[in-house]
Amino acid sequence: MGLFFHIYKPTKLILDDRLTMRQIMPYYRWWKDTADVLVTCRIFIFNVTNSDRWLEGLDDQLIMEEVVPIVYREILEHDNVTFHEHNSTMSYVTRRGLEFLPDRNVPGILNRTIIVPNISLLGVAARMENDNYFMKRGFNLIYSMSGDTVFSRMTIYDYLWNTRPPFLNQARKFVPSMVPSDNVGVLKTMYEDHEDHLNVRHGKRYGNDQFFMMNTYENEPTVPGFSLAKGDCFASIQNSSEGATYPQNLDEQSVLIYWRKTLCRAVPLYFERRVQKGPLTGYKYVLPDNSYDRLPDSDADCYKGQFGLLENGMTDTSKCSHDVPIVATSPHFYARNFSTAHKITGMKPDRENQHSYAIVDPSFGIPLDQCARTQTNLAIPKLSGYSADIRRFSEMIIPMFWIEYHQQELPMHIVRTLQAFYVIRDVEPYLPYILYMCFVLLLAVAFREAARYKMQGKISPTKYTKPQLTRL
Repeated sequence: MGLFFHIYKPTKLILDDRLTMRQIMPYYRWWKDTADVLVTCRIFIFNVTNSDRWLEGLDDQLIMEEVVPIVYREILEHDNVTFHEHNSTMSYVTRRGLEFLPDRNVPGILNRTIIVPNISLLGVAARMENDNYFMKRGFNLIYSMSGDTVFSRMTIYDYLWNTRPPFLNQARKFVPSMVPSDNVGVLKTMYEDHEDHLNVRHGKRYGNDQFFMMNTYENEPTVPGFSLAKGDCFASIQNSSEGATYPQNLDEQSVLIYWRKTLCRAVPLYFERRVQKGPLTGYKYVLPDNSYDRLPDSDADCYKGQFGLLENGMTDTSKCSHDVPIVATSPHFYARNFSTAHKITGMKPDRENQHSYAIVDPSFGIPLDQCARTQTNLAIPKLSGYSADIRRFSEMIIPMFWIEYHQQELPMHIVRTLQAFYVIRDVEPYLPYILYMCFVLLLAVAFREAARYKMQGKISPTKYTKPQLTRL
């Protein structure tokens, strides 16, 4: 046994076994059943406090006020798991949903009234900016007939789940093919396609470095909406992770690639420092401030924008937003000073509370604490051919909301298992010698017992007693 553990390290055997994702093992069940892992989704909406004065030209800037967060729990399910032994990959379906958490929200928050820019109206106007005169005339006619306005007053619940602007309802009557849905609630839109199909690598063939890296998402190696057949940029999702687990045996040079559909791209996370999380030591990987900057090679920059070159710090998500010019940035534009943001005020950047990171157990790649934060905005180019109230939004970026997904801690049974692993790792160098000593000790005891038994036989031999005959 000592020789066995001298050749084969127990911790390596454990990690090698996890690569296979055997369904009877605990680590498979940790990944498959996430019911006891709490992931909160907090959404911060920007409310406009001076819409009338701004439209009348009395104020030069829109005043944006962040509304207290609305808190949900994100439910994650992994289902329909299929192992492909011929190429050492695994396919499965991911389902995500939200559950409102009353105890973490301000009472009555969903009934609070807010004023927000009419993103559907302005988004379509921005999308049609390069269209011809007659297309814009049709847009203006539909806008006039709908009776809609450039600002919408609604409850937070309607903004999140039941936004039905009159403009879209009117447009759907004339061009239904261009209006896929008349309900464009923020969270309703984000979670309406709640099933995702993934294929990831596993097994010893790929090893620790490529464990659970994605091959395809929705059966393609690229971000949905990017078509190589149509000549689109190769926006790869390969080698990324959905965040449930990362590769094993990480070090300070490792780069984690995180994929989130709401961001419409995969982004790299780089090592920053070691962090103590309870009894465990994790590696903290962070999203750099320049992650959304333009690349030197414009042809390789898949997120530079389809309606003009975006500024550094902006990443185009229009492919995931029905080609409406939606862009993602850091919350409150921290680390950036956009020229197109000069028409708004109220941003309060704070990196400590707004940056994205993952604190990961370096051996197993299991996230101990991770937080993904991003802001969704509408990027409007220079507008022409529209009414004055729409043209007022020309050449500006409009913050809509920012969202935070936060997994704060692991269940205790997982933490204790990881602790036990590191106890084994600490005694591992001495384990063969301990077993050797135990073996020698057992031999010594065996020899001693054998010798004592032999000595007892010499001192007290058994005497033969001749049987006596009895006369009848």
